[in-house]
Amino acid sequence: MNKYVISDWINSSGGPLVVMEEAKALLWNGMSGNPSDYDLACQSADYSNKLALHGTDVLVLGDEPLQTAVATSDSRLLIVRWKWADSEADVLGAIEQIDVGMVNIVEKLTINWANQPLVVFDAVDTFHPSRCLRFSAHSGASKVETFIYQPTSRTSLLVHAIAAV
Repeated sequence: MNKYVISDWINSSGGPLVVMEEAKALLWNGMSGNPSDYDLACQSADYSNKLALHGTDVLVLGDEPLQTAVATSDSRLLIVRWKWADSEADVLGAIEQIDVGMVNIVEKLTINWANQPLVVFDAVDTFHPSRCLRFSAHSGASKVETFIYQPTSRTSLLVHAIAAV
């Protein structure tokens, strides 16, 4: 039996993905404006960053534009980004083996989301309900802890664990 329920995978067209409240996502302007929301999201040099835009916190999934899914269990919420692996089966197996208590956290930030659900979508685009992942997290302050999970030399994941503060 699997610990995690895994969403579908989402890809970007080259820029970062963003996570924000769906109720505010229609305000995301993609590449429109000067600076555009996309320009602001692209300024992130880290694995993750927080922007305050459109009356909400936006989590920017920086670094490379990696294929991304959301993994949820009774006690955990993970945003999983596929760095490399031979197959999806290898990635899914690796996710099941993650022990968040034993990983080396490389980044931490606190983010506030007041409304649910949350959506993950490509920062270059304006929000469209059919081109996103939806999930729910703790309302209010949440910690986002980022780590690299590499169980073998052939499988590597960039993971953002989200939990209540």
